[in-house]
Amino acid sequence: MHRLYNSFNNYLRERFGTRVYRVPLDAGFTCPNIDGTRAFGGCTYCDERGSGAPTIKTRLSLAEQLESGISRIRRRFRARKFLAYFQAFSNTYAPEGVLASLYDTVLEHPDVVGICIGTRPDCLADNILDMLAGYSRKTFVWLEIGLQSAFDETLALVNRAHTAAEFFDAAKRAKERGLLVATHLIFGLPGESDEQMLETVRQVARSGIDGIKIHQLVVYKGTPMETDHRAGRLELLDESRYVRLVADALELLPPEMTVMRLVAEGSQDELIAPEWSFHKERVMQSIEDELARRGTSQGSRYACPTAAG
Repeated sequence: MHRLYNSFNNYLRERFGTRVYRVPLDAGFTCPNIDGTRAFGGCTYCDERGSGAPTIKTRLSLAEQLESGISRIRRRFRARKFLAYFQAFSNTYAPEGVLASLYDTVLEHPDVVGICIGTRPDCLADNILDMLAGYSRKTFVWLEIGLQSAFDETLALVNRAHTAAEFFDAAKRAKERGLLVATHLIFGLPGESDEQMLETVRQVARSGIDGIKIHQLVVYKGTPMETDHRAGRLELLDESRYVRLVADALELLPPEMTVMRLVAEGSQDELIAPEWSFHKERVMQSIEDELARRGTSQGSRYACPTAAG
């Protein structure tokens, strides 16, 4: 149990009374910055799996992926309760009827207690949010909206093809409907200073959302960033700087916000750099050690918007 920050595992355990495991899925979506609606090529850091987990067996149907994932996690952890995690690409990027069919398919499983949905802010029209709100009245729904940076020049540089304002608008509209909302941030995107990364955290901290994922920029094989990295055009964060930045970020977050991830990881078959990404447990421990050294914890420097006037 993390006493210095609120982990997602602890949040789920308190919510459901037992450990709950996410089963990553690929439902066959794409993204508006891949198919030409907004741009082509996708995010420059994203590989062909669209941020999907390597354990996903994409050749299987959605129901088969779910059953395979549950069987694997059940064998390894003796797990009993699961969340169906629509992880790869943008999982609200389809008409309502298509989405409802997919969500209903996984919710039919007797051991699935809810759904996690990863998507982009430009794939959350009001009718889609209304539909998700309907699901949230019947089951657990956790909506993850990617942001990565609050600076539009950075978003343009990595071909996100949406603005920070679109993210904050989508998050606001989702929260108005009572949805649980989290976001993803990447530290170390090209050209960003430490202060810019922390300013993104401050803006997210004030947004009223429920959860956050932070991880370092990693270079995956087959991405445009691999080309930049091999050409020496991409500066990556070293481990000690990243640890300090994450500790700073945790201090700035609301004490009640759920922290879903603090380090990205991957196998040597898929991830090129930084090398310290292969040592997740060490980095996680270093982050806790840094907070302990400072005598701080999540929320230590959070500036409550109402208190600030």
